[in-house]
Amino acid sequence: MLPTKEAPKMRVTSQSVVPRDITEEFTAAASTLQTGQLVKDEYFTLFEAVGALEIMDSRMDSGYLGPGENNAQALEDDYDIMRELAPEEVVGIMDELLFHEMAWHKGHPLSLTLFTSIYLDNLLWPVPKSLEEAHFSRHQPGGNKAETGLVHGVLRAYCLALVKCCDFVHSRVAAEYYYEEEDFVAQLYNRNLLSQFDVHYFLNVLDRAISWIDEQEGEVDETLKEAIKCRLTFRRDFLLGLNQDINVIETRSAEHFTSCLAKLDTLAKTVSLGKSVPEAFSWKIQRKLASTVPPRPMVKISSDDALAHLKRLCQDAIDLLGLLDYRGPHNVKVAIWTLLARKPQPSVYIRSLLQTIIVNKTTVLGAIPVKQFLYDELGELVLPTSTLLQASTDETEMPTDPRFQIAQHMDAFVKRFAQPFVDTFRSACLNRCRIRRTVCHTILDWDNLQMEAEDLDEQLRTLSNEPPLILSNGDATYSYPLSSWAYHQKLNQFRLILQLGFELSIYSPEELPGMYWYLSHICSTHLGHIDRIRTFTVGTAKRNLTSLAGKKRQATERHAVLQRSLRLLERLTTQIVAVDAFAIALHALYVLLARHKVLPNAASPTQSYARDRLRYELRMKPFIPITLPELVPFEEYHREATLDGDSDAIVLERATKAISEARRAWESTLANGAFVKDDADTPPAGARAIEENWKQDVKDTMRACIGASIAIETAKKALAARSAAGAASGTGTANPSDPLRLHVNIPETGSKTRWHDWWVVPQVSQIASPP
Repeated sequence: MLPTKEAPKMRVTSQSVVPRDITEEFTAAASTLQTGQLVKDEYFTLFEAVGALEIMDSRMDSGYLGPGENNAQALEDDYDIMRELAPEEVVGIMDELLFHEMAWHKGHPLSLTLFTSIYLDNLLWPVPKSLEEAHFSRHQPGGNKAETGLVHGVLRAYCLALVKCCDFVHSRVAAEYYYEEEDFVAQLYNRNLLSQFDVHYFLNVLDRAISWIDEQEGEVDETLKEAIKCRLTFRRDFLLGLNQDINVIETRSAEHFTSCLAKLDTLAKTVSLGKSVPEAFSWKIQRKLASTVPPRPMVKISSDDALAHLKRLCQDAIDLLGLLDYRGPHNVKVAIWTLLARKPQPSVYIRSLLQTIIVNKTTVLGAIPVKQFLYDELGELVLPTSTLLQASTDETEMPTDPRFQIAQHMDAFVKRFAQPFVDTFRSACLNRCRIRRTVCHTILDWDNLQMEAEDLDEQLRTLSNEPPLILSNGDATYSYPLSSWAYHQKLNQFRLILQLGFELSIYSPEELPGMYWYLSHICSTHLGHIDRIRTFTVGTAKRNLTSLAGKKRQATERHAVLQRSLRLLERLTTQIVAVDAFAIALHALYVLLARHKVLPNAASPTQSYARDRLRYELRMKPFIPITLPELVPFEEYHREATLDGDSDAIVLERATKAISEARRAWESTLANGAFVKDDADTPPAGARAIEENWKQDVKDTMRACIGASIAIETAKKALAARSAAGAASGTGTANPSDPLRLHVNIPETGSKTRWHDWWVVPQVSQIASPP
């Protein structure tokens, strides 16, 4: 038993230990260390490090009792959970629980959000064996009270339904890939979220609470009555929407989330009616949870942030239906990446649900077998009307038949490539940092897959008797369709890594010229590869159509497939040309700004860790093991990235022409639309919202093009002004030592002046010359 008042402090002394102040000596020794240098005592182990923590510190020990505190005061709250609440207090507690729920959705642990509620703690611990046992009053003498009243009827129903909503979210997220502490905290601290009870029990409890509140004529203020009913009906719709989960593939219904959205405005307007009850939430409950971390303060987010997050979650759940109408792998990929590129990024629940929808039980979008999905991708890009995709072991039982062997090879291809291909879609469901990190690893796998596909191509070429294509120089070459497709996927990942690097602000200002040059280099490589695919696609299709002379119906069907493939290749070409031209323009602009040393916050070249070669090795680290395309040698990279030997006028001309081409190409991209469409094809209603997001993304890119044009013209005027000043001084030319009178600001990601995250367009303005 601790004393009721603080005992006099005693100082322990020992003749063998003499304390000495070493602050000055320690500071002097530390000042001799270089930045980044680490001093480690090999005998100072983890055991000693943990032992050095201060024991009995309230910041580290959740069971610490301060002087004058007894167990009852320190470990338990004196909040009377049985007291009656006023209607405005019920509204306040409901809203606070909703805000804590959204904080949990945003990645904060339950111990700091919902599990700080004394009402929820009484419902969930000890774990109730039946729903009737989950009452606020079960820890009080006298047993359970009737399920009526604002507390035991209305608030209890809301709390039970909220816990079940959390159970649905927790089950879905925990079943998919996510990153603990980054995206979501799944720890339940030895609590159960009532997962053993069917959802119908919770709906019945809510229905009874809604009926009871309707019966309170004159008992409760009408405005507060409607506010409480709005929250109960919202919770019912939200529960039904989450309960739908993966079954949305069959139901195709957004009714419940649409109803939730309709109630959010009323809910937001009535937040001010609620009265806060802060004593109903306590951080002390952390002491009873199975947690190994020190106690931390309760997380509180504003009502505006919580409701905004909830609104985005409901809207994303509605727009998710736009993915379910299958119209080819390319359209699926565009829809997924567009939906998940929204700012802010969709919640971890939506991303986890989308992971399941993409592939579940060997089917894509709940309807397309994975093998057919992969075949559709090959048919769209490299093998339209090809016999390789039509071969089946069911057609013949003769192992020596070429069709049987082709089918076997294609089945082996599907087994090896299907999962990596589907993972390129699922990886988009991670947070943006993890997408880039994941692709940096998987790109090496695709390099190995390309080599395996090349071996398969050689075997299939022999079995299918593919004729060679004679080039203009007389050389013969073959299509290698599977390895060409794998190379196309790998080049897409190259561009994604580079462009996400701009979005995540990985590159420092002095690296921007080189990285935009490398993006342009990858784009030009990709364009050459697509031209090669187009050449073989047209040649193979012509041969197949010639062989169908007299079979009009089959010839018409194959011609339609070929036209769709050509439209897709043309679309890809236009988009990559747009990226390439914009990258060239920004590369030239940044080269000019770097030459005249007006880039902000550029690292000093005298620092050992800021050398160009070291930076190049660091940025190219994901690409060093890749066999094709080969890594550009540093000398060539440095020469091209700095435009060594080109004058300022040539660099400006390069930037001006490139930005004009980029604007035309992005206008063509916008005119093509988001999806590849067949004749007279219109996107389904569910995809329209996603298509609008895609159009807005392209329009933001076009705004960035306009901003780059303005920056280029401003730099041109500044160079002209310096030349004019040199002519006026009598020298006839500008003095190279004269500074270029420009102010450059590089906008950060997410700022209003950063029109698109992938295009770092500098804000360039002229500085007035001194009088």
